Amino acid sequence: MVKANVCPQCGSRKYKLHIPETSLWKCEKCGYQSTIVIEDGNLEKKVKEAKKMDKLQKKLLRGR
Repeated sequence: MVKANVCPQCGSRKYKLHIPETSLWKCEKCGYQSTIVIEDGNLEKKVKEAKKMDKLQKKLLRGR
């Protein structure tokens, strides 16, 4: 499995080193900035799945 740097906020793989001197990383998708780096190949998939389930639950609750 290939490990990738992913955003801890949204799970995007577009999490790039923004300021190398301070080790500040920035997500190009959601704009989140941090010095935290998560290396996990499955995190993006898990975040998307959780958001999809949350959206489905909200849709079901609105229908009642």
